[in-house]
Amino acid sequence: PEGAVCPWPPGAGATMGACMNCCCRKKEGDTGTMPADLSEGPVKADKRRCTDPLCLLAYILHWGAFFAVTFAGFAGGDPRQLYFPRDYAGDYCGLGDYSSHERLVYMMNVTQMVQPMMEQVVCSTVSSQALESVLSADDYLAYQCACCLSPCDRCTADKDNPDITSGGDMSSVVAGGMGRLTGASGADLFSGDARYPTFDPNALFSEMTKYYYPVCMTNTTGCNVPPLANVSDTAALRTYTYEPDPDSEFRSAWNTLKTDTRIPAAIRTSLGTPFEFSAYPLGMCPYAARYCIPMPGLNFIEAANNYCFPKMEASAVGALGGAAAEVLEGVAASSISESAGSGLGGLAGQVLATVDALCLVVFWSFIIGLVFMVILRFFVGCFIWTALGMVLALLAGGGLVAFVRSGQCKGAGLFESGTQMAVAAVITAGELAQDALAADTDKCVEALTGRGTLYRGCQSRTRSGTTCQRWDAQAPHSHSWTNASYPEAGLAENYCRNPGNTTTTIWCYTTDPEKKWEQCLPRMVIMPPCPRGYAIETDYARKALEICAYAAWVLALIWILIVICMYSRIALAISLNKVAAMFIYHTPSVMLVPIGQIVVAVVYSVLWAVSASFLISQVPASYTSTEYFATYTEANGNYTTPGACNPAWPQGFGYRYGGNKTSTNDPCTGNLGDISGIEPKCYRCAPPRYVFDWYFALSFFSYLWNNALFVAMGQCIVALACGFWFFTKKEDKGRTSNVSMAARWVLRYHLGTLAFGAFIIAVIQMIRYMMKYMQKQMEAQKNYVMAMLFRVLSCCVWCFEKCVKFLNKNAYIQTALKGTSFCTSAKAAFFLILRNAVRFGVMTALGGIISWIGFFCIMAGTGVVGYFLLKAMHPEVTPLMPMICFTFVAYFVGKLYMNVFHLAVDTSLQCFLACEEAGTGGEFIPSELSDFVNNNKKKLEDPDAKDPEPPN
Repeated sequence: PEGAVCPWPPGAGATMGACMNCCCRKKEGDTGTMPADLSEGPVKADKRRCTDPLCLLAYILHWGAFFAVTFAGFAGGDPRQLYFPRDYAGDYCGLGDYSSHERLVYMMNVTQMVQPMMEQVVCSTVSSQALESVLSADDYLAYQCACCLSPCDRCTADKDNPDITSGGDMSSVVAGGMGRLTGASGADLFSGDARYPTFDPNALFSEMTKYYYPVCMTNTTGCNVPPLANVSDTAALRTYTYEPDPDSEFRSAWNTLKTDTRIPAAIRTSLGTPFEFSAYPLGMCPYAARYCIPMPGLNFIEAANNYCFPKMEASAVGALGGAAAEVLEGVAASSISESAGSGLGGLAGQVLATVDALCLVVFWSFIIGLVFMVILRFFVGCFIWTALGMVLALLAGGGLVAFVRSGQCKGAGLFESGTQMAVAAVITAGELAQDALAADTDKCVEALTGRGTLYRGCQSRTRSGTTCQRWDAQAPHSHSWTNASYPEAGLAENYCRNPGNTTTTIWCYTTDPEKKWEQCLPRMVIMPPCPRGYAIETDYARKALEICAYAAWVLALIWILIVICMYSRIALAISLNKVAAMFIYHTPSVMLVPIGQIVVAVVYSVLWAVSASFLISQVPASYTSTEYFATYTEANGNYTTPGACNPAWPQGFGYRYGGNKTSTNDPCTGNLGDISGIEPKCYRCAPPRYVFDWYFALSFFSYLWNNALFVAMGQCIVALACGFWFFTKKEDKGRTSNVSMAARWVLRYHLGTLAFGAFIIAVIQMIRYMMKYMQKQMEAQKNYVMAMLFRVLSCCVWCFEKCVKFLNKNAYIQTALKGTSFCTSAKAAFFLILRNAVRFGVMTALGGIISWIGFFCIMAGTGVVGYFLLKAMHPEVTPLMPMICFTFVAYFVGKLYMNVFHLAVDTSLQCFLACEEAGTGGEFIPSELSDFVNNNKKKLEDPDAKDPEPPN
């Protein structure tokens, strides 16, 4: 570049060190010192050097570590594990042993479906009588306890199952019940029959994991699984004979009833062949036969990622009713049904059909944002003062509402009560003024007891503020209440009285011809008692509201004092906001900086997510236990104790293992199904889809560092561009854009500094995410106290992160303006903030107000323009979904403008403070800040002079 000692680009054979030296070395005539002030604007290129080059080198080296762990992930990870369907045992459909079985469908859990009928049969009167003569006394007692036929610890009452009293009835019940479970139609499954246990349709579809086995099946017919009767290879169909699981408490009684020759033949026959189910062939469903038995009346519909969601067939719909069936389908498919899917498709179609309007809305949204910046230049003062006034009105009005509500009488409206209190307050103020001038007020006794017949006060106005008519006058209203007629009533002048005890309190005739009489309140009473009770009945609640009212008014008073004391700072903040708005108006190309940030960040995030998916999908075989467990609690734990399958996060899960009857040493089924002498262990563990290890930690830290660097680059570029504009002569502002030069300088000289600041942010964020990780671990281990502790620590680190981000942003501004290293810039920014803490605080508070106003204006304007564009271009389209997209676009654009705007405000503040502390000014000072700079110069020239009034 011009002014460099060495040529650019370097000649052939130049080393990386030589290239960096050429980029970062001093220029000819460079003394190596930074200017003491910024009177000539941001430090020029010939005075800048590469800052924090070692940090840049560390940043480059960290990419090597990132690529190393990424390649390790590519070697052993499989992202498909993150989204492919999983069967009941945690195996993946379409992967490994099930690579040719891609679809996840739901088969009937025979154990759960037959359980009610099995208990009905085993616990019936006929079975109980048969077992009593066969089982030992202890075994029979255990049987009765399992069936709740006699009181015991595990039962609270007997089971309400339809009873069976004979072997013939048992055969009929078993045949009918099995017909419902094995029939091709689901019409009978939900039909009521007093002979059989009832299936609850809602439970059957809301507890899918209980009544169904998710299994992987072939993809030849998609989700259109054929009924068993339509399977072409009928010889390949399999048969499964039901029996209670080895760990079932009914297994011993069942086997006795089924095989013991002392049991009546009718019972043994009923428990034999009838409990057989047909299952899909092994080629279609590669599991044991018990996992491949279809649920009657259940079909499937296509869903994303090879999932097949339940859909009831026509016969079952007819039995339940269409509406109920549709609801149950939605429950079963997690609110995804055929109608919902078509509705979602229709909404997506509307969005696609209005893409042309969406493009125009994006364009107009940017125009509206630019117009808002122009309007902000002229009306930011109005916006801020109005917002401050609204805060005051909110506090004062909220206190007023609370006060009125605390004294609101039953049956009276809030507005009516408020009006009466306001009138009473005005009257009281007037009476206090009169009393201050009068000398004979001692004759007035305002005490009012009961209905006020003895009241002798000087109240002469009604509750609505109307003046009372004199008692000795007959106009405008004639009456018979005179002092002669009622000498004991004290009917003097026009004071309120209650002669004759005619109403609930004091009253008078009014001077209003349209209103004859009205009740009064004693003087100095603003909140009168309510004879018929209060709207809020409890004294405690009314007192609490009254205290809240006083508190709100105190806060309102404090707010007024703060605004008065901070008037000059607020005026400065308004001027700085005007300056920032003018910068964006003069330099619209600066909006390309955050847009470029977002594009780069999105592309990088997608690429990183792909690489991270390989890392987290490497679940080691040792992550979950390979042991067998006897109970569900041992495997999955409970609320207070973790299970063996999920002691750490991410958590695996325990599933019920059906055993292997062909094995001679199976932990669940024992020796070829004989479990004598062993405790059946029928639960196993399945691993989670993903895990987090140190490989992922390195990759994630790299992601955080790069994201923070993207943000830092955008902040520094905008700050430098704003600095260029700020120190440009007034007549030249807006004629040239320095955004590209700012980008070149930042990337050439200060990438190391930005990497240093981003590294600090990434470290803090990593600590915060570690706290979240530990919180999850403690929750998995059921240590809720430690989980809460880590949650609190995470919040504390988040607060610290916000503070460091604020300091970093101001440090980047210092680097942009002065070309200093990160530590120097951060130190300068810290002490600058410390010296001007109030100014920065006011700027931050008012910045939030401007943000809300900006979001509202840009979103409202975009919404209106988008609506009319949509109606003009696509009048046939329902506007709901397109308008939602327009709102999202408006929020996105508003976020861009407000981020750049606030950074411009912060930069302008630092430029102003640099001029103020150096006592300099010049033709470059924006007109909005000229008065502030001139006042400061006068103060420096004459320290004894009074502080000038802040400019309007």
